[in-house]
Amino acid sequence: MKLIYSSILLFCIWFTPAAKAQELKRRAFLGLHTSPLPDSLARAHNLENGLLVAAVAPGSTASALGIGKNDILLSVNKKHLSKPDDIAALNKTLYPHQVVTAQLLRGGKKKSLKGKAVGRTAEAPANANIVYSQVPFRGGHLRTITYKPKNGTKSPAILFIPGFPCRSIEDYTNTAYGQLIKGWSELGYLVMLVEKPGLGDNELTQDCMQIDLYTEIEAFEQGLLELKRLPEVDQENIFLFGHSMGGIVAPVISQKHRLKGVMVYGSPYRPWFEFAADMFRFQKPLTGTDYVESEETMRQLHHVLYRYFVLGQHPSTIAAADPAYKKILQEEFQYNGGDEFWSRDYRYWQQIDEINLTKAWAETEEYVLSIWGEYDFQVVNAEDHKRIAEIVNHYHPGNATFLTMPKTNHSFVIVPGMAEGVAQMNKRDPEYNRTHFNTKLIQDTDTWMKKVMHGTPE
Repeated sequence: MKLIYSSILLFCIWFTPAAKAQELKRRAFLGLHTSPLPDSLARAHNLENGLLVAAVAPGSTASALGIGKNDILLSVNKKHLSKPDDIAALNKTLYPHQVVTAQLLRGGKKKSLKGKAVGRTAEAPANANIVYSQVPFRGGHLRTITYKPKNGTKSPAILFIPGFPCRSIEDYTNTAYGQLIKGWSELGYLVMLVEKPGLGDNELTQDCMQIDLYTEIEAFEQGLLELKRLPEVDQENIFLFGHSMGGIVAPVISQKHRLKGVMVYGSPYRPWFEFAADMFRFQKPLTGTDYVESEETMRQLHHVLYRYFVLGQHPSTIAAADPAYKKILQEEFQYNGGDEFWSRDYRYWQQIDEINLTKAWAETEEYVLSIWGEYDFQVVNAEDHKRIAEIVNHYHPGNATFLTMPKTNHSFVIVPGMAEGVAQMNKRDPEYNRTHFNTKLIQDTDTWMKKVMHGTPE
């Protein structure tokens, strides 16, 4: 019998509030990546607001309008822009074929642009259909995208659970995520993606940047329930794949459902207080920080981590306690006041630390594949993934397998070494990531799933 695990009980989905059945509308593809306007540019052009355009996605509304990299975007549809969150809010208002106007500064001269919003296109594999649907969630709806094989038979299925960023599943197409998902679908797996609250086409859901970890877990569980209802799914062969923080969500969900297996990549098993300290200690010298300077930072960082994770203090309380702590929060966690901490709500990380991952894995009855990338800059050594397999096998002998992806980083990309991988990561080169995606990940997970389905995981 499945054991339901610790404090997550408080957040279980006993029922879903009634929500009127509906087909979610596809929103337009804005395709804008922006950063705050540097003070130097604001002063040089005497601007009170604006955003610096960092990148424009091909085939997007921004591209169709003629917005370019390094433009200073002042307004869209007469709404002034001053922070990247304004772009996220704008994304929720645009639908295909709507008229869009933009005001920007280019080369010191103001320019007005006008055009129509562009919808997203979906590139389906040759042997699969892409189905857009939705699942009810707390009175609203979450978008789901499902890759369904055309073979006409019941298929083994995978629920894909991504890492922590608030990034829409609509953006996966040309990424490593997209290549992995497409690769599975071409091999005959049904693959479902679930939009995190507040993103993409979702309606009446809380902003992703404001939700806590337990809300996110609930959203993915609703997706799993929907996956299990699909008539095309082989109910005896349902898998979870959790990447990074998704590998923390996966064992929590798996405890409450009868599944075939759980795969995790780049995910720790330790409390985050302990894991984060080790990660920072390893990363800093590799990013160019002097060893002595790094050690001085670490000594202050320990105080911040203790207050944040062990004492459960709000970041603002920690910042007010000591100027050195405030400096650490700003430089290492991008904290500038409010509730946002490390690109999520501050509670998200504290709740990760609350979860007893050793107990979660001990209570996971499914087959488990624990995958570690040799040059993973986030999960920096094999110990975490080896220990996941050890824990599962201790309580459920023979159920877990440890697998190394040689020369592979946290993002499934092949790199020459750890230091070179860091340099490549800092370049943010999507074309390099696309062409160096490690296809062995598709092959090895497929091999493991087939063995598990035939009862021979070893």
